[in-house]
Amino acid sequence: MRTTLREEFDHAFRRYRERVAVEHAGRRWTYHDVDRWSAAVAAQLADHGVRAGDSVALYLRNCVEFVVADVAVARLGAVKVPVNPLLPPSTVEHVLGASNARVVVRGTSLPPTAGVPSLVVDDGGGRPRGGDEALVAPPPGPAPAPPDPGIGAGDRAAIYFTGGTTGLPKGVVHTQASAVAVHRAQLLEAEITADDRLLLTTPLAHAAGLFAQSALIRGATSVIEDGFDASSVLQQLRDNGITWTFLVPTMIYRLLDAAGGHARHTLRTVVYGAAPIAPSRLVAALDVFGPVFVQLYGQTECPNWGTRLAKSDHDPARPDRLGSAGQASIDADVQVVSDAGDPLPAGETGEICLRSPYTLECYLDDPDATAAKFLPQGWIRTGDVGFLDDDGYLHLRDRTSDMVISGGMNVYCREVEDALVRHPAVARVAVIGVPHDDWGEAVHAVVVPGAGFDAAELLEWARGELAAYARPKTVEIVDALPETPFGKIDKKVLRAPHWAGRDRAIG
Repeated sequence: MRTTLREEFDHAFRRYRERVAVEHAGRRWTYHDVDRWSAAVAAQLADHGVRAGDSVALYLRNCVEFVVADVAVARLGAVKVPVNPLLPPSTVEHVLGASNARVVVRGTSLPPTAGVPSLVVDDGGGRPRGGDEALVAPPPGPAPAPPDPGIGAGDRAAIYFTGGTTGLPKGVVHTQASAVAVHRAQLLEAEITADDRLLLTTPLAHAAGLFAQSALIRGATSVIEDGFDASSVLQQLRDNGITWTFLVPTMIYRLLDAAGGHARHTLRTVVYGAAPIAPSRLVAALDVFGPVFVQLYGQTECPNWGTRLAKSDHDPARPDRLGSAGQASIDADVQVVSDAGDPLPAGETGEICLRSPYTLECYLDDPDATAAKFLPQGWIRTGDVGFLDDDGYLHLRDRTSDMVISGGMNVYCREVEDALVRHPAVARVAVIGVPHDDWGEAVHAVVVPGAGFDAAELLEWARGELAAYARPKTVEIVDALPETPFGKIDKKVLRAPHWAGRDRAIG
């Protein structure tokens, strides 16, 4: 039984040597290539003092070197710390300091990091500058496999920093056991097969990196792009034999706009998640791409597969299921609890809790936050609000911090957003609470308008769609909605001007 990432990768390298593992920028690398290159990088990291249990930060844009360095870290029994290249420099410095990173593998396109030795990669920023040590290139011949680091299932494998919108992100610690468990669930739930060609355009430092690892374990090919461009993705889907991809809802919307109602493709599976999706746009996506969609729901503390909405559940004739987040994943449990932590019956709204073999071990150096996260019997609080229906389908309402309380009534922003985006002149919308002298908070809609948009007409239209207390009282028009580095609408930015100098948290 393989219990560590190193064992999983070594097994894959023996089994799939001649298969293509990675394609990027017009080049291909086989499993044998990744095997010997990652062994050489592991030796380079070891020369810099990296040992089992030490943290190594990967601060790169999407490139083959990210995958190679990721494997090298695992083969040393070290701890991966992925750093999203979209994060501001101050947050990057926090991540490196909090994780006590011994080495950072950094792209030349990204700002230099202070106080941590760097191995640099040309990820679009040009050749390394003088004084920077380059990550070792692929060796001309076989590189010796790294020695067995002597780690086990309980040792640390990764520290992922949460993409929260308030304060500094927390480090989420995962063990080798949880890392292996999430891949076994992922191979089943994401339907990754050995003959799949995965198109990865989201940051490898986020969910795409886990999918690239699963692809290696399974013997599939990862086609890595530097970023997302709708027209380029449509071309890849048409011409490059892509069978699988991961998208966040914003990307689905942009593909729909670029496709113009029709797209030629060879897709079998599109996994999507990370943010709510408007049901009306999901129906449009089914019309264009067919029954290929799988929705995931999870969080950094329980990666990706808390619940799953299967392809067979994507039925426009069943809007109740289409608007849900699916049922508990194959190796996960889900329950909804009251404020006191007691399980609630079907249909009652409360906080969503998850349990699986791949939940976090702890928050890094934060025992109080860890204690607050866990309930008895291994359940973790998600901070999300929702309910389970009689068939076990999870229906999300909001983040606990995102809910608007107006005149004592709970308003779930996602429910309002799903209604407003059905209006034909609304391209995108985000709903927040803003201060109100009488009600405490009032519902406020921030709209990216489509053709023919009129704010007063939208407010009147909402009368037939929403309860009086949930209808927007004001509308703000913007050219685009701000997004976090993780592809979610950044409501902190939207709330900030309304709540400046007031008591409400703006996360």
